[in-house]
Amino acid sequence: MNASFVLTVAILLLIFVALPILLLRRRNRNPFLAKNPKLPYLRRPLMTATEMDVYITLLEALPDYMVFSQVQASRVLEVPKSRETYYWFNFVSRLSYDFVICRADSTPIAVIEVDDRTHELPERQEADNRKNKATEAAGVAVIRWLVGETPRHEAIAKLIRRIDRKSG
Repeated sequence: MNASFVLTVAILLLIFVALPILLLRRRNRNPFLAKNPKLPYLRRPLMTATEMDVYITLLEALPDYMVFSQVQASRVLEVPKSRETYYWFNFVSRLSYDFVICRADSTPIAVIEVDDRTHELPERQEADNRKNKATEAAGVAVIRWLVGETPRHEAIAKLIRRIDRKSG
């Protein structure tokens, strides 16, 4: 055997055997078990400046309702237990709402989405379609406003009261 053949085999073994083993060991190490782990997490605001403006408007317009921001769809939508629970749950599990409007007893009656230009993208349209249909199927109204087109306080209050009366 010549030296270049042995070197090639050694390099291939390193690439296809040793390297994956080392990477798996590193991946399987749980950093949270260390005494003082260095974790890569940073704090970030829950809402953008635009969402903050809408949130303040909603709080002022809806004093008799609870207003929540950045809510996971899985906290609003429920799938009855069956063999297909996880199938249906997976369609909405990674979705979230900009705002959820609830009665004082925390029953959701409407969700509000503030749409920017990214909602024109095909992948966003598909997610928005899923979100709309699942939310409406659960009996929760979906309201969509374009950025910068938030209605006045009176119009918001009137809309939510009408939705509340309809939802029983």
